[in-house]
Amino acid sequence: MSRGFSLLEVLVTLLVIMLLFTAAAKISILATRSGSYAQAHTCAAVLGHTALVRLAVLDYDSPDLRAGWHRDPANPIEYGGRGGYYRFWQIDESPKGKQVVLSVAWDEGMRKAEDFGSQISLKESGCPQVWFSEIIPAP
Repeated sequence: MSRGFSLLEVLVTLLVIMLLFTAAAKISILATRSGSYAQAHTCAAVLGHTALVRLAVLDYDSPDLRAGWHRDPANPIEYGGRGGYYRFWQIDESPKGKQVVLSVAWDEGMRKAEDFGSQISLKESGCPQVWFSEIIPAP
């Protein structure tokens, strides 16, 4: 007649419980990271859309709409309770008007955003980015 569990049964049960708690902890960490990235991505999208709307309503001959690479003078921008957002836009002339390619970059872990000097250096940086494209029609 058996009166309890053997040591082996107790160890196997503890191992199963430990594996379940480890999996739950990893899922929790992943969910927290995903939520943080989603929040940063949403803030960057809002900053980008806001800047694109602002550029679209400027006078067609505004200095901010001259051909070339532009940096937002407010860089780095603090938004949504966190800082480290950077806005840039490239203006190119096109037959339909002015082609605007706007980007917002931000810090993420070891990948740090900065005041990039060109579209190429921004793309090669590896920091997270959101890109927008719009044509501002000629008057």
